[in-house]
Amino acid sequence: MPNIHWKNLLHHAGFTLNCLLLFLAVFGETLQVPVLLQVAGRMHPLILHFPIVLMLLVIVWETVVGAKDNPLYRPVGDALLLATVLSTVVAALMGLFLSQEEGYAAATLFGHKWSGVAVSLLSWGWYVYRERIRQTKWAARAVAACGAVSILLAGHQGASITHGENYLWEPLVDKKLKANVLLEDALVFEDLVFPILKEKCLSCHNASKAKGELVLDSETSILKGGKTGKLWDSTAVSLGLLMERIHLPHEEKKHMPPKGKPQLSSQEIEILYHWIKNGANFRQKVATLPEKDTLRLLASELLKNVEDDNYAFPAAPESTVKKLNNDYRAVYPLALKSPALGVDFFGIAAFKSEGIKELEAVKTQIVSLNLNRMPVKDEDLKAIGQFTNLRKLNLSSTQITGAALGELKKLKALRKLSLSGTAVKPADLTALKELPELSVVYLWNTGVDEAAFPELQKQLPGIRLESGFKGDTIVAKLNAAIIESEDQVFTAFTKVKLKNFIKGAVVRYTLDGSIPDSLQSPVSNGDSITIDKTCLLTTKTFLPGWISSDVATRNFYKVGFTPDSVALVYPPNPQYKSEGPRTLVNHKIGDTDFRNKKWMGFKDNPLEAFLFFKQPTTLSSVSVSTVVDIGSYIMPAAQVEVWGGSTKNNLVLLKKINPAQPSGLGAPAYLAGFNLDFASRKVRMVKIIVKSVSKLPAWHPGKGTPGWVFVDEVFLN
Repeated sequence: MPNIHWKNLLHHAGFTLNCLLLFLAVFGETLQVPVLLQVAGRMHPLILHFPIVLMLLVIVWETVVGAKDNPLYRPVGDALLLATVLSTVVAALMGLFLSQEEGYAAATLFGHKWSGVAVSLLSWGWYVYRERIRQTKWAARAVAACGAVSILLAGHQGASITHGENYLWEPLVDKKLKANVLLEDALVFEDLVFPILKEKCLSCHNASKAKGELVLDSETSILKGGKTGKLWDSTAVSLGLLMERIHLPHEEKKHMPPKGKPQLSSQEIEILYHWIKNGANFRQKVATLPEKDTLRLLASELLKNVEDDNYAFPAAPESTVKKLNNDYRAVYPLALKSPALGVDFFGIAAFKSEGIKELEAVKTQIVSLNLNRMPVKDEDLKAIGQFTNLRKLNLSSTQITGAALGELKKLKALRKLSLSGTAVKPADLTALKELPELSVVYLWNTGVDEAAFPELQKQLPGIRLESGFKGDTIVAKLNAAIIESEDQVFTAFTKVKLKNFIKGAVVRYTLDGSIPDSLQSPVSNGDSITIDKTCLLTTKTFLPGWISSDVATRNFYKVGFTPDSVALVYPPNPQYKSEGPRTLVNHKIGDTDFRNKKWMGFKDNPLEAFLFFKQPTTLSSVSVSTVVDIGSYIMPAAQVEVWGGSTKNNLVLLKKINPAQPSGLGAPAYLAGFNLDFASRKVRMVKIIVKSVSKLPAWHPGKGTPGWVFVDEVFLN
């Protein structure tokens, strides 16, 4: 009797709690949850594993282990069922209490809530009708199947709320892409920044569970920020809310990620810091960053490029490589002491299919093959398919139709494929499923419309499809010249060397800021050039058969006259005051890090400085050294003025310029010098005005707000 009494008592408790559960599920949104029940709600993640385990035990016992002639069958089964009823209803009630807190998406929450209610009601019904269900095997198996499905659904939806959508299948879909992306193809945000947010932040800040109304699963939601505002301010010393929360002590309530969650490594913090500091660009490629940029260096630790890969095959004989080189085909090692070879073809008229077949002697060593703009046809892909260690293949603007892409199925190491400017169609791309390492395919100007991308992406889940790529950007391109100089600021002259290590490359230069041409501009020839005046040295490298290099520039400043004193009309921003007025005449040039205390920053007021001379001084030139960091709201000066005279009352305008403004984001930070030349004038006082942009343009994230101007030096000659 006592056993029956307790069994009935627990049964009625389960019935009552399920009635309460159903009532709260229907009408709970209109009710106010007391504080104590909120605490109970937060225990939901703690106890939800009990009903899952008990339900699985019930399923196994009732369908596999139990037997009607076993004396333990009914009592053990009854006990397990009753325990399941109580644990599921308590877990479901706690989940309902927890759902009353802010930050959960209604759609996902709805599914999880009702699947949890279904599990509770199913377990109660199973207990009530257990004897009838046990009469036939098919009934027991059907109910058990319903229990397994409902548990799986509730668990999956709960994981989506806690860890983000598609949490269960994400490793299968996403891991390959992240593991195989090459440094030269990687995007700063997508391949460096977003993986950090995904691993360390998305569990609390996703579309289903938006703590603090903050969602970090897309560019739009990240830029929107949360309840406490935008995530970053690239002009602030702390860089804004995100970095502030990350750097709080772990025991602080607002420290992110919260205590007990996986914390960010120092490398991950550095990546976030430098991404924000560089302007938080969502489109920038790692390859466009300067070689010594911190983000570029961090990326090189995490991502491989073709040159750095580890190759097990031996190097080809040097004599063989030399024999394969001619005026229309270059075969060359990709890196010092590396067995990997790159091959570039030149000259459309001279191209023959035999030129590809002749490479069979080094087919094991070829890692990069560039056939851009060559008249390659479908039948040539069979020969290319023999280069089994190929990582990069450029077939842009060739005559292939796409019908023979299956011939590339042996290229199991291929990571990058450019089909831009060809006749390939969506159906042809299904052959790329055979390439397990492929991470990116360029499809600019092909028969594959962007509208077909979503469906193609489902068929090729581990491959990034790019539609905005021009294949001619990866023809052999010269590196920019290396500018070597001891002094950027000098009193008489300075010697500068211009270097490029490609044999036969010619480095040309100008000293007036104009872009060097390939015929008329002076040639450095590896000798030092002498600079004896303030100027902008601009270089470009040329070599027949190659794409000319990007422009490399450096400002040089001659120190002519140093004023006896300097006074500022408006103080610089307190965060960026450097040495105050002395900053303008200390002959120290800052770098692109505007936070290094070498720069004075002005935003709400212009830089307006008076420079005084005890004796009359004849001037004909004034140069102002500035830094530009577009993503950090630091633009080129909107206007620069130079005034001169003997007293404040008789100053005249000597020169005024309105520097050109950028047309979009993407450029890394750079130094900009403004040279103002004018007719010689004897002065005892000079006034310099440098005005910032009053309103950032419409394309800028800070559109409509004032820009900054940063100045570190003024030179008078």
